[in-house]
Amino acid sequence: MGVRIRRNTHREHFCLDSLDSYASKPDDPSGSVPNPARKVLQAKLRRQRAVLAHAEASLGKAAQNAKPSHRSMKGFATANKDLTAAVEDARAKVESLSAKVAATPGRVPVASIRPEATVLDEERKLVTHAIRMATYNAESALARMLIGEFPMDEARALLREAFNSPGDLEVTGSALYIRIDPLSAPRRTRALAALCEKLIDAEITYPGTNLVLHYSVKDAPGITST
Repeated sequence: MGVRIRRNTHREHFCLDSLDSYASKPDDPSGSVPNPARKVLQAKLRRQRAVLAHAEASLGKAAQNAKPSHRSMKGFATANKDLTAAVEDARAKVESLSAKVAATPGRVPVASIRPEATVLDEERKLVTHAIRMATYNAESALARMLIGEFPMDEARALLREAFNSPGDLEVTGSALYIRIDPLSAPRRTRALAALCEKLIDAEITYPGTNLVLHYSVKDAPGITST
């Protein structure tokens, strides 16, 4: 009997979203982290500098278009007092924010920001990193089998689509048949079908069993368009 499978398409690449446990320990309270307060001030300073640049541009445009009677410093300032006030106000705010940013440390102790912070247990962290590397290496090996038809980045994108595609599983005799639905483009589907044939030739068995994996793509032979 066949079994329908569908993978979650919203997972991060190589993310381990299902562990036996998430054993952790308190983070080092004396360690330093980027100061979020400084980042907030820096963002405000960037916005205020944009306001100042716009005000200065408006004042400069007014100076270019000034009437002859307003071309003296006093006459221009009187005729454009609102623009001049906007520039002075924006400049004062920029100077104030610049001083606050300079007085705010770039890094602060962990305890001052997240006193409850924890880190993944070191041993478990090493295990998860090892699994991620094994996953990455497996994908890289499959991507290299597609080189020639696709550059590496596109080959990886094709594989991610294949990993997230629905398909059917069926055990027949000593073989486990994996039939994958066609991909988003005929060219990708044909490439995946060719990759499946290479994997069949490798006679890979499902871990812990004697079942030989037999990969295929549904309707792939009938595709003729590009």
